[in-house]
Amino acid sequence: MPSASAPAAHHARLTLILIWSIAALAALFLVWPVWRAFLPLEVWGNEGWNAYHADAAMRGAGLYPAPDGLVANNYPPLSYFLIGWLGRLFGDPLYVGRALSLLATLGIGAAAAGAVRWLGGSKAAALLGGFWFVATMARFFEFYVGMNEPQILGLAVMAAALAWFLKCRAEGRAVEPAILLMVAAGFVKHNFITVPVVCLLWLMLDNWRLGLRAAFAGALGAAAGLALCTWLFAPYFIPDMLFPRTYHWARSFSTIGRLQFILPAMVLWSVWAWAERRTPPARFTALMIGIALVTCLAQKAGAGVDENAQFELIFATSLGIGLSFDGLQRDPWRTGLAPHLIRVVVLGILVVRLLLSTRLEFAYVLFSPQYRAEAAEHAAIARSEAARIAAMPGLIGCSNLVVCRMAGKPFVFDHFKMQMMLETGILTPAQLDAIKRDRGITQVEIDPRAKVTSIWRRMRSD
Repeated sequence: MPSASAPAAHHARLTLILIWSIAALAALFLVWPVWRAFLPLEVWGNEGWNAYHADAAMRGAGLYPAPDGLVANNYPPLSYFLIGWLGRLFGDPLYVGRALSLLATLGIGAAAAGAVRWLGGSKAAALLGGFWFVATMARFFEFYVGMNEPQILGLAVMAAALAWFLKCRAEGRAVEPAILLMVAAGFVKHNFITVPVVCLLWLMLDNWRLGLRAAFAGALGAAAGLALCTWLFAPYFIPDMLFPRTYHWARSFSTIGRLQFILPAMVLWSVWAWAERRTPPARFTALMIGIALVTCLAQKAGAGVDENAQFELIFATSLGIGLSFDGLQRDPWRTGLAPHLIRVVVLGILVVRLLLSTRLEFAYVLFSPQYRAEAAEHAAIARSEAARIAAMPGLIGCSNLVVCRMAGKPFVFDHFKMQMMLETGILTPAQLDAIKRDRGITQVEIDPRAKVTSIWRRMRSD
């Protein structure tokens, strides 16, 4: 006769199979950004911009140009030096940046799993939180995963700092080193707000003296870092960081529709969080998700802010869905379902949402030789465009900075900066044309097939 524990063991195996199916989906979805990372095609407009600045960091001059020029740099410096130094060791900083973005995505998943554990989640809950984050990013935000852009790298440092903070709190140790790591993350990319704010609030709610001490350490570290950057990159570091841009709340409202990708996970979390709202894990994740949602909408109002405004919210939701996986088994809605059935329902909802997408590039990479041949053809076009630009005399303002940099041309025209100067009234179109004419800059449009968007395969835009 089968033992009484046999059904429980069967249910546990089924749960693990479903959790690891999310890991398998994450690996499947990563096929596209990993494969794409080796192509000389521009993934997104920021790629060449970041690579040019990494080059400038290695030259030791010109990292923060004059604000009245035609080139801007409103990012902090750490990512440029890291990618530039690694570029010297392993090759082109463009491809190093792509590799770091891929590794950082995995690192954030690992940090999410660690944070769930330190907040009291089970091993299964930790695995779910980490796998869900990686799968969601690789599925719905794949143009950022594996792109030469420091947003995901900075979030990886911030996520590691959060896991370290929670570990220090659980073990009764000082949290200031973790807070200083959060400060360092801000010098990789400067628009991370949620994690440090939540950690300091959480600490102050428990012990206001410890909270003030940690806040003082963080403020001192940030001030020291800013002072050092202001001195090293004088006189333009602060003016460049305060780069003018337009703000429209309509952009924030447009982001609400993009929450569809994580909405099922947020709903599942909210059911558990409301039922167990007096428990520390529910309160902590409510702070994380609530503040991340507000900062996401606020940042999205700024021109040039893209899907990256949502990444802290996705990370916060990964903690929420991990912890709620344990709590939902206690049936907060009194449905009468057995715990193993609740687990299956929860995991089924998450898997189905990951599958429901029009993005099919990973399938084309795996199963279509014609698609891979077309991508190789577009890569050849990018190289031929670079050769064409290299043969042109004088200064060139390229519509595709990856191609312009491949051609060996200097970075002389920042399209986004000029757009913002026009929209904010700093320059008129006539003045901009006169500046380009005086400086001998020729605007050149690059073949659109030199961009990764030319090999997107989607049933429709989502």
